[in-house]
Amino acid sequence: MQEILRFLIRYEIWLYAILGWIAFYYIRHLFTAWGELRTAIYGLERETATRHLVTAVTMIFIVGLIALGIFSLVSFIAPAYPGTIVIATATINPLATTTTTVVPFTTPGEVQLFNETPPAEAGLSGCAPGQIEWTFPVAGQEISGIVTLKGTINLPNMGFYKYEYSQAGSENWITIAAGNQQKNDEALGGAWDTAQIMPGDYLLRLVVTDNQNNLLPECQIPVRILPSP
Repeated sequence: MQEILRFLIRYEIWLYAILGWIAFYYIRHLFTAWGELRTAIYGLERETATRHLVTAVTMIFIVGLIALGIFSLVSFIAPAYPGTIVIATATINPLATTTTTVVPFTTPGEVQLFNETPPAEAGLSGCAPGQIEWTFPVAGQEISGIVTLKGTINLPNMGFYKYEYSQAGSENWITIAAGNQQKNDEALGGAWDTAQIMPGDYLLRLVVTDNQNNLLPECQIPVRILPSP
């Protein structure tokens, strides 16, 4: 299914062009058949013209259904299907060093931020306040249980977005969900059940493309997943 959706996204314009040419061809046949039917005198002529007319109408209807199906798959199904949008994954810098930070014990319900900001080499950049940013959790926050991830994706040429997580130091990004609607400090999608994930340090990232499928800078933040109560 992913391969089909990727094919439709990549060649959407060409598919519409081909369908448009086919529709134009049968629209011409439709008018021709209609003219033949109006001027037909004998029964055989009327029968042939009617058959041509029905064929043209049927083909135009089928082309319309195919175009509607492609539009629905690309606009509504593909954004919600994880892994559909082909986006490059950042490469880990082997020279980058990571810093281990000790976080003091906190009482339940208290938000504890990391005491030290991770270095730029870790790829924790790309967030633009008011345009592409995480609003919950924030960088360095400790979370547990079922979490509703919130953020802002406010672009005039909005295309698609997806949000993913990865264990700190790993290049294996796992897609949580995706969408194609602008957000303003709103839930990005469904809830994220962190109880299914091993506690530890993780990265969250927002991957956004514009309506020309151009990849924008990724917005990454570090979070810490605590054991669920």
